Amino acid sequence: MKRFLLLAAAAVAFAQRPNTQDANYYPPEDDARVGQRLATQLQTNVTTAAEPRLDQIGNRLAAHSPQFRYRFFVFDGGQPSQDTAPAAAFPADWRRLQLDEAIAVAGGTIFVPRALLSRDDAQLAAILAHAIGHIALRHPTVGMTRGELAQVEVQVASRAMPDEAPQRVHAVALKRFAFDRACETAADGYAVKLLQNASLDPSALLAYLRTLPAPQGEDLSVYPAPAERIESAQKAITGLGR
Repeated sequence: MKRFLLLAAAAVAFAQRPNTQDANYYPPEDDARVGQRLATQLQTNVTTAAEPRLDQIGNRLAAHSPQFRYRFFVFDGGQPSQDTAPAAAFPADWRRLQLDEAIAVAGGTIFVPRALLSRDDAQLAAILAHAIGHIALRHPTVGMTRGELAQVEVQVASRAMPDEAPQRVHAVALKRFAFDRACETAADGYAVKLLQNASLDPSALLAYLRTLPAPQGEDLSVYPAPAERIESAQKAITGLGR
């Protein structure tokens, strides 16, 4: 009961803060552990393989983001996961597998959909830099922390104010979508700096973002509108020379 009350208090605090620098109950050394568990689970559902081109580009980027040990795989096939528990991966809709970006797993494993290998090296570098950004900024485990606290918040609301529980669930969901969108923009900003540090062209990120489809339903999307991401990334690129 004491632990539940502590989590409930934390959940109330969490509800007030939608940014990507929220509390993370996982120390950095745990990212690889929880990430490896998820990566192993994912590899039982999809076909993965090493890809020299990914290693060549990815290792060049990873040399400038040394906090974690990065590994790169291409994947295809498999069935979308029905598991809805908080998971240590980004983007937030990674379970559907049909993605326009790589799956970034806590601790450093990155899975790239085979379809993205058709991109040129510059755009592929931008895709990998964005994924590295999610991992380096620890979005997966921050997201797990938020998910766990959200579950507690909903439980507290259901017990204390059962008539208001549906509205609370909706409000928690909206905050989570806002958090996911903020993470995408933050990972873009990290990618801009990482590409420059690796002596690669940051403007390749803009070219990649221009190919993305518009999300359906702004408030209920885990992705910002491409135009918003392009504007934010352009500002980050402009700021590199300052």
